[in-house]
Amino acid sequence: MHVVTLKHLSEAAARYPDAAKEIGAWHEIAKAMRWTSFADVRKMFRDADSVDGYVIFNIRRNRYRLITVIHYARERNGKQTTGHIYIRSFLTHKEYDNRANWDKEYGHDKGVTRRSGKDDSKRSAAPHPKR
Repeated sequence: MHVVTLKHLSEAAARYPDAAKEIGAWHEIAKAMRWTSFADVRKMFRDADSVDGYVIFNIRRNRYRLITVIHYARERNGKQTTGHIYIRSFLTHKEYDNRANWDKEYGHDKGVTRRSGKDDSKRSAAPHPKR
C-alpha cells in the first residue's frame, strides 16, 4: 500500500514520542501490504475499525488513534493496483471521541459527510470528504 503522506506520520511521531516506534512499525507493515478489503486489514490489525468510510487503527493499546481513508488494491487491466492509505489524523483517545477532529488536523474542516453503506468493508472510501 502507498501511504499518503509520510509527513503526517513523521509529525505524529515527533508530537507523541511514546508512540513513535509503533507508528513506524504500523507504516512498515502497511506499506508491505496489498489490502483488497477491510477484511484484509483485520487479518493484520485485529482491532482496526471501519467507521463511515474511515479505517481507524489503535496505536499504543488504544492510547492513540490513527484515522485513515483507504483505497483498496484492485485488479485493473489484468494487474493488481497498489492501493493507497490516506492519513487523515493522529489523535489521542480523548480527541478521537470528538468526530470533528477526525478529518481536520491536516487542513480539512469539519462538516464531513460520508456515504454510508450496509457494509463499508467492501467499498473503498473517497480520499476527501464531500463538502
